Amino acid sequence: MKKVLNTRFLIISGMILLATISRFLPIAVPSMANFSPVGTMALFGGAYFAKKQWAFIVPMSALWLSNLVLNNVFYTKYYPTFSFGFELAVFVSFALVVAMGIVLLKKVSVVNLLIANVLGTVGFFLISNFFVWAGGTMYPQTMEGLGMCFTMGLPFLKNTLVSNLLFSAVMFGTFEYFKTQVKELAVVRA
Repeated sequence: MKKVLNTRFLIISGMILLATISRFLPIAVPSMANFSPVGTMALFGGAYFAKKQWAFIVPMSALWLSNLVLNNVFYTKYYPTFSFGFELAVFVSFALVVAMGIVLLKKVSVVNLLIANVLGTVGFFLISNFFVWAGGTMYPQTMEGLGMCFTMGLPFLKNTLVSNLLFSAVMFGTFEYFKTQVKELAVVRA
């Protein structure tokens, strides 16, 4: 049984690692801002890791490590000093999406995946933009400033939703297919 769980764990972790690598795509194509697998990594971990601590640890570690590289190598214009790769708003939002994967994807289906993606994307958008408004100086600390913050974030929302749907189709579709082919992956969650 331990070998089965290890195989499943390694495959899930490996797929999250591959998704993490694709976070570097927007560097080559700037119009793809916010087109990344981040939301899918969170939902995927929440849906498939049998031990739920790994649903948080693996995707959040992947997010943090890729942030370290992105912020300190590619986005130095935005991070002129060393970035530890941790932004509270992003990680709170990300943890919420992992929790949505745990709760909403106990049974993976197209409908459940669509609902989880829309709720996760909107939740991430609302929380992260609220933190930008509340903790920053870009927008006045008024209701009008909050509205401006959300309005300015809308163009990023589209890429986030489209990428979450696309990466979810690929990752969940691939894993579900291989569950039918490789018995070790089809182990019922503990």
